[in-house]
Amino acid sequence: MKRALFSLATAAMLITSVQAGDSTFEIGAHANKTYTDNDSPLKDHFDSYGLRANYRLLENLLVGLEYNYANDAKFKRGGATDLQSFFLNAQYEVLDNDNYTPYAIAGIGYQDIDKEIPNLLESGMLAQIGAGWKFHIIEMLDLFVEGKYIRDIENEFDNFALTAGITIPFGAMPKEEAPKIVDSDNDGVADDKDMCPNTPAGVEVDASGCPLDDDNDGVPNYKDKCPNTPAGVKVDENGCKLDQDSDGDGVVDSLDKCPDTPHGVAVDKHGCPIIINLNINFDFDSAKIKPEFLPKIKEVVEFLKANPAYKAEIQGHTDSIGSAAYNKKLSERRAKAVYDVMVQMGIDPSRLTYVGYGEEKPIADNSTPEGRAKNRRVEVHIFY
Repeated sequence: MKRALFSLATAAMLITSVQAGDSTFEIGAHANKTYTDNDSPLKDHFDSYGLRANYRLLENLLVGLEYNYANDAKFKRGGATDLQSFFLNAQYEVLDNDNYTPYAIAGIGYQDIDKEIPNLLESGMLAQIGAGWKFHIIEMLDLFVEGKYIRDIENEFDNFALTAGITIPFGAMPKEEAPKIVDSDNDGVADDKDMCPNTPAGVEVDASGCPLDDDNDGVPNYKDKCPNTPAGVKVDENGCKLDQDSDGDGVVDSLDKCPDTPHGVAVDKHGCPIIINLNINFDFDSAKIKPEFLPKIKEVVEFLKANPAYKAEIQGHTDSIGSAAYNKKLSERRAKAVYDVMVQMGIDPSRLTYVGYGEEKPIADNSTPEGRAKNRRVEVHIFY
């Protein structure tokens, strides 16, 4: 059995720790029940009491002093003696968590015998090895139990002791905190390495935390509307060649507020497609154009006459009252009415088309009379 205990304690010493303790010092008191060797002149067991103090040398390793005192340990042939022992111990914690800590313990010591028996029981060196289990009762109090094999080197006896006691841990171990990595703009590059610390979310960056600029024109990809600018070409804030007209609408990019206008669509001075809302106020369920709206139609006609390369699509719309199929036909009648007026005013029919969208494309809230009035409209879309 003693060999098994020795092997168990030795194996416990070799287990790698998972989590270290967090106190610098421990002081405690304990009681022992020591079972003696058959060859010992002492009776088969005796009780002793003791004190201990430990210092945490490493995260998992404590070193400390242990004192034990036995009063009137009985001899087998009668009589008794007092025993005192002193140990220098090493205690290795295998695991530490909120509830318990198993550990291995080993030490070297000295035993003082009050009433020696020459050549049989004399004061001298001791050695011990064993394993223990520490229970964390409350924040400043631990309970522990131990089993130890004790070798009486001087007298060549082998004893075994069971120990139970309490310890008070104190003095928190300083813990090294892992360096905190700060990445304020969440681009994957820490602030201390980020050369562009305010990169917008979701923008792809290089190792320096700066947005990619594939054509090296000084405008990052996420802002570059002309991503393949030749090397050396001066560009504007959009990454386009200065005074360049990327969408070919006749308005240079630096002034173009609608830079992606489809090719062939007529635009205004800002580069945006020309959509003329004639603001014709049709009566409910009517496609008749009132005379007061003819001047607006004439303005569109004069524009087309002055720009013979342009064509126009006339688009009719309705509010949402009535069925969708009926509104589709009504909107087409409204667009056809404007078409007829423009032809009468001299525009070649081949330059005009008309279409009805019914209630599909409202520009205002159909739940109000004012919104429905705005939706009863005709628009002219001008293009090349």
